[in-house]
Amino acid sequence: MSKIIAYQNTDRHCFSQIRFDSRERILISVANTPVHGIKVIKLLAGIIPYKTIWEFSLPEGERDAEGKLISLFAGQSSKKIDHPLDAITTKLLACRSCNEAVWILQQAEISG
Repeated sequence: MSKIIAYQNTDRHCFSQIRFDSRERILISVANTPVHGIKVIKLLAGIIPYKTIWEFSLPEGERDAEGKLISLFAGQSSKKIDHPLDAITTKLLACRSCNEAVWILQQAEISG
């Protein structure tokens, strides 16, 4: 099963790192200023940022941007999720590889 390797959600840092069953690792970074957005980066050897595999941002000044990012990944989940980082991390924990994660992210973006 995929596993959270690192997680930090503070005023200054907002990221998590997941290791998939395939042994691949990704870094999920959430930005709040100046534009709300999320970037998912594949890590080489588990520590070196190698390639951005998915990126999503909302227009500057978007109303309830945080809520829109949460709903993009949480959908109709019964579990209360308060932050976009928690929503995307929870969604991607079910994946077994980077390729599967990219597919899940693209589907969420299309249906969102």
